[in-house]
Amino acid sequence: MAILTIILLVSTAFALGDTMIRPKTPCEVARDAVPHGLVGAYIPTCDAAGQYTPEQCWGSTGYCWCVNSSGQKIPGTETPPGTARIICSTQNGAIRPKTPCEDARDAVPHGPIGAYIPTCDAAGQYTPKQCWGSTGYCWCVNSSGQKIPGTESPPGTVRINCSTQNGMIRPKTPCEIARENALKNVRPGVYVPTCDNDGQYKPEQCSGSTGYCWCVNSSGQKIPGTESPPGTVRINCSTKWK
Repeated sequence: MAILTIILLVSTAFALGDTMIRPKTPCEVARDAVPHGLVGAYIPTCDAAGQYTPEQCWGSTGYCWCVNSSGQKIPGTETPPGTARIICSTQNGAIRPKTPCEDARDAVPHGPIGAYIPTCDAAGQYTPKQCWGSTGYCWCVNSSGQKIPGTESPPGTVRINCSTQNGMIRPKTPCEIARENALKNVRPGVYVPTCDNDGQYKPEQCSGSTGYCWCVNSSGQKIPGTESPPGTVRINCSTKWK
């Protein structure tokens, strides 16, 4: 009788054990199959229930992406390191696809020096101002990422306030264009026009290398008889401006 009781107790324990220990999930199997210490290997991330977490990341590269409940990557959700991550919501398997800006950004090969990399906002849209990191040039773009003519500004110059409201951007004025061209070829004796905040010629223009100043009209043309040598009393150009 005692032996029978022991057998029953052991059998019950095994039965309870079988019901309490669940088998590994596919995520756990995949995770545990990665050899320990393997440098650069992708290791799946599982939640407390052993299911794939919606966001998976590759630790050695910094890339992240969204997956469905089977752990399969959802196309268009991969984000490179240092960029805004997509909020991985697997509800009904719906994930926002990559935008044209994100596609263009992610298509740039990693590592090439001097490559232009588009800048996207948190929603994946082109930021109004785009810059070429290796050259320092910046310009404004419309919602499609196309450069708006007349908005390019070289490094070290005053940048245009890129506002894409209705796709309208003020083009560069003749003064700004002349100033930009002069700054591209800076050398002793080169006159660099001075523009106001609206891009118009200031009534008084001066040559930094000679110290001479003179008055100009609204087209930037010198007004005869207004030139003053360095060290002399300057003419009040505001009364001459037309």
